[in-house]
Amino acid sequence: MDYEPGTPIVITESEGVGLTTPEPFVRHVTALLSPLLQPGIGDFAIGTCEVPPGQMGSLHTHPDAAEIWMFSEGQGRATVGDREIVTGPGMVVFTPPGVSHQFFNTG
Repeated sequence: MDYEPGTPIVITESEGVGLTTPEPFVRHVTALLSPLLQPGIGDFAIGTCEVPPGQMGSLHTHPDAAEIWMFSEGQGRATVGDREIVTGPGMVVFTPPGVSHQFFNTG
């Protein structure tokens, strides 16, 4: 659906587009808002990502986009650039554009 500027968008997680990535980086990602799903929305995306205990995301960068993680449960650690961060529920981590990052679910 194309986005009409000035109108709100309300979406539930069940309406998102989901996929489960294969090993070695097993996780379930659901895209909720994105320029690919709602053309005209702007240069951002939001979604959810569930990483099973013991799993991790791949080390990667987004040259032109920031990434924000909000942790809702479990424990983990994040590598953002050269920084190691212990993560837990209620925490938010901001990664600037062009900075490498990776998340590990430790339980």
